[in-house]
Amino acid sequence: MDGIFISYRREDSAGYAGRLYDRLAAHFGSARVFMDVEGIAPGTDFVEAIERAVSSCKVLIVLIGREWMDIADADGRRRLDDPNDFIRLETGMALKRDIRVVPVLLEGARMPREDELPGELSALSRRQAIEISHKQWEATTGNLIEALDRIYFPDQAKVALDSNPGADSESMHWHISRRGLWLAVGLAGLVGLALLGGWLLTRSVPPQPLLTRAAPEPAPTVARAAGRLEARPGHIDYGSVALGSSGVASITLHNSGDAALPLPALEIEGDLAGAISLDHQCPGTLAAADSCRIELRFEPRQAGPANGRLRIDRGDEAPILIAMTAVTEAETATATETPGSAPETPLTGPAPEPASEPAPEPASEPVRSVTPAVEPPPAVATAEPRILSFTGKVSGSRAELCYDVRDAEQLRILPQPGRVRNPRKDCVTVRVAERTTFQIIARGGDRNVSDRLVLTPQPPAAQPVTPSPDTVVDNRLPQVRDRWTYRVSGRWASTPRRTIEVSTLSVGANAVEELLSLVDADVRRTLDQRHVRGPVAYVTQSRPLGTEFSPYLAAFGGLESASDWRGIPTPDSNSFWTDWYSKGMVKGRESVTVPAGTFRAVKVEISSSRRASGSSTERDREPVRMHYNIWYAAEVKRYVKMVRTTTAASGQAIDTDTFELLSYRQQ
Repeated sequence: MDGIFISYRREDSAGYAGRLYDRLAAHFGSARVFMDVEGIAPGTDFVEAIERAVSSCKVLIVLIGREWMDIADADGRRRLDDPNDFIRLETGMALKRDIRVVPVLLEGARMPREDELPGELSALSRRQAIEISHKQWEATTGNLIEALDRIYFPDQAKVALDSNPGADSESMHWHISRRGLWLAVGLAGLVGLALLGGWLLTRSVPPQPLLTRAAPEPAPTVARAAGRLEARPGHIDYGSVALGSSGVASITLHNSGDAALPLPALEIEGDLAGAISLDHQCPGTLAAADSCRIELRFEPRQAGPANGRLRIDRGDEAPILIAMTAVTEAETATATETPGSAPETPLTGPAPEPASEPAPEPASEPVRSVTPAVEPPPAVATAEPRILSFTGKVSGSRAELCYDVRDAEQLRILPQPGRVRNPRKDCVTVRVAERTTFQIIARGGDRNVSDRLVLTPQPPAAQPVTPSPDTVVDNRLPQVRDRWTYRVSGRWASTPRRTIEVSTLSVGANAVEELLSLVDADVRRTLDQRHVRGPVAYVTQSRPLGTEFSPYLAAFGGLESASDWRGIPTPDSNSFWTDWYSKGMVKGRESVTVPAGTFRAVKVEISSSRRASGSSTERDREPVRMHYNIWYAAEVKRYVKMVRTTTAASGQAIDTDTFELLSYRQQ
């Protein structure tokens, strides 16, 4: 009854689960730690094995990633809403039997609210959570191990606190057998020294009456580990910023001590208060020797010079004060960014001084200084930002916009919601009252890249969609309201077969807006709405279909310009299985037969690979290779067949997904 059970979703946190299993097994022993991959023998009923394991454990760890609550099944239903969902069964059983449940939040994932959980899981929202980060793996998993030590060895922790009230209970780490051995040796040594000292004393000093007992020597003071916060640079100068524009600077917080620090409070004082917003992805606790970057965005409200300072509280120490200066020009600049346009202001270093004479300094602000007090840091070359995917899903008048971006320091989605907090990968919800074109703008260094997505509040079956003004009439290209129906099947007999319909909402010179729907049996459900680039060789990704290689590449002439590719843009499988490298080539023409008919098609082969980064327990499920065979037919204007094989680090095939065209209809 003292096991540790790790509950996780493979799509959301399989990489973290394997590494955490290795970490906990090394500390507590492999016999005490349980996860589904390692502990279930072939032929065993999975549900019964899970029930036995949860019933026999003392602690259940629930790994919660960013998609833990929203992952859906093949029918588009949220898995947590299924009473037979394994995660729901594991967690609900532990809560019902008063087993200690410890939520572990991965990479900034938020704790679910009570109203977002099924009834039997509502108590989970009231459990104290622990955060784990890939970049601070040793420190953050160490916090979890310390918490588990206090659960398993409460008596030892209490003895330690009673004997040393000044000790930090968070840092108590007990190894019972080793501590007991050294304690016994130490006591025996003290007794021996005392007897020897008494014998020597009686031999050399005559006995004297005992008058008083000498006060014991005070215990030596032990220096406790402490964190120390530093910030750089010591001065921020935004230079000249036009009204309607904005400037961005950044500071770096660094913990130079030898213990963790809570993230400090930051406050803007002076003229710049209210005109500067803070943006960061910093953890709640800054580990020893770790750093964190915070962006400060200046959006001027009136022309003229402005001064202020950033105050960073450090608890018992004196606060850090960083002087801030800026000059705002009266000319109004266009606030909307366009693809390829120059950035509003540099992201690093001070902006150049205006050509005109600078405005005089106000006497009331001694902190004002146009020249920086310290030398600005040298400009650092940054990689050009990349937009790997930008998709949308409409439900009534609400839409969910999802993006996956690399090497961006700032990200905006126009016309709404504007600047987003996470510039890497996330989903945001907006309202769509009418047909709307959304533009995503990724900014890195001195470069901007953008992509577009058109969304409508109703599916085309309910209300015909008028083509966008940039619709191209070309018989080689797909047209609005063209439809393709695919049968999707997997390698394993247990993999559900699905029928997916793809319909076009609009067709531009370089892209297609399409709607994905589930049309199995009598069911018809909208799954996703996405923007697909036409002539570009790249790997796109969606929840209903997973990864695909350029569906419309042949129709847009992408096969005519090259017969092989290197470094094909490829999205990450998740936040842990990253850094895919893809290449491919045209293999020639061949005849292919699918349920929709027999076609003379162009065959393309694509290979994606990455280095294994998981633990030994993940070898059978960590993807390291994906191979695609795609057949394009000119008359269909899309691929007619795609076979996607995924291979694990162990060399075993994880799955083989086959997409076959059942039927198609063209305008």
